[in-house]
Amino acid sequence: MSHLQGQAALITGGSSGIGLAIASALLAEGMAVAIAARDKQRLDGARKSLEKEGGKIIGIPADISKADQVVAFVNQAVDIFGRIDLLVNNAGVAKFNPIETLSEEVWDETQNINLKGAFLSTKAVLPVMKQQRSGYIINIASIAGKSGFSGASAYCASKFGMIGLTESLLEEAIQHQIRATAICPGYVATPMVRGVSIPQEEMIPPEDIGKLVVGLLHLSPHTIIKEIVVNRKGSVGN
Repeated sequence: MSHLQGQAALITGGSSGIGLAIASALLAEGMAVAIAARDKQRLDGARKSLEKEGGKIIGIPADISKADQVVAFVNQAVDIFGRIDLLVNNAGVAKFNPIETLSEEVWDETQNINLKGAFLSTKAVLPVMKQQRSGYIINIASIAGKSGFSGASAYCASKFGMIGLTESLLEEAIQHQIRATAICPGYVATPMVRGVSIPQEEMIPPEDIGKLVVGLLHLSPHTIIKEIVVNRKGSVGN
């Protein structure tokens, strides 16, 4: 039996893609999981799909760019689970435009969901984790947070910011036995990147990110990993 049995996880953007794969991996370890997303219909579909795998799964509609909805999400999960052992800040959007034609609206939406949402969710769970004297916060960043690329300034800025948030969080939280890691994948086969020139079968499977999250949770509490960069095979050796 996994030592994670009975622990509780919160995942933002849990209705599809990476978030859904992470939820599935955590349920297989015996964790109770709460997923959040803005689209209630998709969230309900994801929850029903995960219920078939067994384990305790709840879906809570929330716009994580709104502080009151984030607090409600966290409080409801705590009321049901009694604790929070893991937060995965995964919710994100990506819209691509050159800086010259990038609208302020798209810039704000990208920062609000990708970066502000991670900040608000982290802020909401920290008091619970501090009281427990334990916890892990995993931020799903991107290789776009390591190197900027053309047409993606808003997305890259949000992911660079998420890496900085992770490093600052780790410095503040480690004294409370709370760890933090940024996972920075390249193209992952999710709905967000459908239509790009790279075939999805050549991308990183989202299930591999789920395995990475589980792997981090199985490490000794004395082991600290600030960041994991995950490349797809076709992006190296050329």
